[in-house]
Amino acid sequence: MLLSSFSSMPLEAKAVRRKKISNPILWVVLGYLGFILIGALLLALPISHQKDTSFLDHIFISTSAVCVTGLATIDIGTTYSHFGHYVILFLMQIGGLGIMTISTTLILLAGMRPGFSHQSVFLDQFSQENLAPTKVLKAVLPFTFGIEAVGLIVYFTQFKEAEIYDRFFSALFQTVSTFCNVGFSLYPDSLIQYGSNPIVVITSSLLVLAGGFGFLAITELPNLFSSKKKISLHTKLASLVTIILVVFASCFFLFMEFGNSLENLPFGEKILAAISYGSISRTAGLNLSQFGMLSSGTLLLTTLLMFIGANPGSCGGGIKTTTAAVIAVLGINRLLGKKNTMVFGRTIPQETVNKAVYIFIIGVIVIFLATLLLLITENGNAPYTDTGIQFIKILFEVSSAYATCGLSLGITSELSSFGEVVICFVMFIGRLGPLFLISAVVSPNRDNGIWYSEENIMVG
Repeated sequence: MLLSSFSSMPLEAKAVRRKKISNPILWVVLGYLGFILIGALLLALPISHQKDTSFLDHIFISTSAVCVTGLATIDIGTTYSHFGHYVILFLMQIGGLGIMTISTTLILLAGMRPGFSHQSVFLDQFSQENLAPTKVLKAVLPFTFGIEAVGLIVYFTQFKEAEIYDRFFSALFQTVSTFCNVGFSLYPDSLIQYGSNPIVVITSSLLVLAGGFGFLAITELPNLFSSKKKISLHTKLASLVTIILVVFASCFFLFMEFGNSLENLPFGEKILAAISYGSISRTAGLNLSQFGMLSSGTLLLTTLLMFIGANPGSCGGGIKTTTAAVIAVLGINRLLGKKNTMVFGRTIPQETVNKAVYIFIIGVIVIFLATLLLLITENGNAPYTDTGIQFIKILFEVSSAYATCGLSLGITSELSSFGEVVICFVMFIGRLGPLFLISAVVSPNRDNGIWYSEENIMVG
């Protein structure tokens, strides 16, 4: 019946029907891929680089910039020319704001109105409320460029070793990279040379936290000082988890590294290093200290912090702080014998709980498979006692790529061509999110209505 009625439709009606069922999420995925390819082609131009390098390296750098990761197979400061640095700067800003933000802005500037599906996908990235895209953009864009302007001024006053224009561009590049949680730097040692500069350390930490805090959480923070407006459960959880992670990570780092990597530093610089670690290690690949000198316990904690990542609707990656919070709350409620997932006097919908579990499981699977592939391709069948890229380094690299963090133990440039491709895929999956990518190719509500009888199994 359905097939015959569809066959009898005019050609125009079929076209309309096909247009209605098109998946807008797929266009977002294609948009990211398009910017990555365009960025790689621009970086491959003779005007963009000073040293010859492979096209795969250009693909890698472009992917890392658009996916706001910060991993690099080459030194971008010396490899690329000034034009190439501008290309990377543009890609980082695009990646930080997001393809939906850019496309929505262009549509509105052209005098057109985004479609319903477009608006729905756009709002899913920034807010739980049914707001107009123009209202969201009027909040997101001024906030982004305002924070970046402050960062630009501060960095400009501190980067004193270069000429005026080079100082300005270095400050601009570093500001965009830091706020967008990318972690690229034009300096070969990242920002290690400024590790003892409190202004640079605190500014970098605040920029990273602002970029990784999320639009919804930031817009609701002023409600703390208002008796009429309430703070949503989302913002409460996101803020609480962020504070806990930053404080715990800083204290743990100071305790573990006090007599290790920080042994020869004055007490004030040790505190600065702890602050930068707690603020930056989850989401941005900035190096204000030598990560290769850290203890195994600190590296393992860093891997966990990167996996958790930043808040939803932000420039940062990872499974997100609220996802980790929901899973933790779920476990606590189940241990207490409670059927529902409750926190702060509210019950979290089961659909949200299921989504958090899916994100966690898929994240673990992606990291496991990518780590396994790299252990095979980068080390072959060498025993674990042999020299080579160690397991912890590969796990750290993959976790950093998936969380779009960008921290590395120095093996990125040692990866084979296949290893670089694997990391590119992991960065791409981590930036868009596994459920988002699955939604781009799988139609929702695929339940065929078939149910089977229950049969129990032993677990635990």
